[in-house]
Amino acid sequence: MPLEMFNIWRIFIFVLVYLTALPGFSVGLRNVNVRIPAAVKRGDNALLICNYDIENETLYTVKWYRGRREFYRYTPKENPAWKIFTKPNEINVETTKSNASHVLLRNVPTSISGKFACEVSADAPTFDTSIVTADMEVVELPTQRPIITGIHSRYRLGDIVNGNCSSDYSKPAANLTWWINDIQVPPNYLRIYDIQRHLAENLESAVLELNFVVTVHHFIKGRLKLKCSARIHDIYAQESEKMIEEDRPRILASGRSPDMNMYPFDQPGDVDEHNELFLTHKNAASSASRMNWNLMHTLVNWLR
Repeated sequence: MPLEMFNIWRIFIFVLVYLTALPGFSVGLRNVNVRIPAAVKRGDNALLICNYDIENETLYTVKWYRGRREFYRYTPKENPAWKIFTKPNEINVETTKSNASHVLLRNVPTSISGKFACEVSADAPTFDTSIVTADMEVVELPTQRPIITGIHSRYRLGDIVNGNCSSDYSKPAANLTWWINDIQVPPNYLRIYDIQRHLAENLESAVLELNFVVTVHHFIKGRLKLKCSARIHDIYAQESEKMIEEDRPRILASGRSPDMNMYPFDQPGDVDEHNELFLTHKNAASSASRMNWNLMHTLVNWLR
């Protein structure tokens, strides 16, 4: 290169660097960002979008990566502009609906879950390059609602409610939550178990235990509603419910409940007093009747 041309090139680079350092001056590639779904159901399509502002420069290439492996490239100066770098049964790119900013993946498998990246490069002379990443998880959804076990249909005040909510096989395991009368239960009511991994199916499941003592505050008009909800990202939400009736104690002939101390009435003395008066009156009447019969029997025998 002649000395004059070399000096001109140096001056051009110096001016370009100086201008880019000035406040408010912008040139080249900027505002690169991606829109990648955080979760996609297995077998669905996934649309990956890479937004960028190339300004006054020319786009050189857009590359898409899964992890460190490139699977799609768009180079506008080439024909065709797109290239695919995938193996069968892996990432299936729909080329007719993919371009410099969009990539459509068809029938996604769970094996491609992970980090995706978009790399944008400007053309000469700057070859400015920017890369942005985001995670996408391909989800295997449960085949049924969460299952509630160990919960009876009736409880008395002071009884202990102990039951489990379990999720069906999925990937990842569902996030479980217990609710009492549509209010999320506090952590001290719960026992969290480790995620169960089923290696043969490459799936997971979860169990969440509920344990609490029934009080008068739990029943609303004699009923208590338990609910367990299961969620996976924002693409799966199911719940199951169990209604519980308040089991009030029976009153014995004495007027007392066998569990009177544990299950008091709203006005404890009323029932006792009523039953005691009834039994006293009945016993007195029976005694008087027996006395009258004996007296009559004695009088008949004397007349004979």
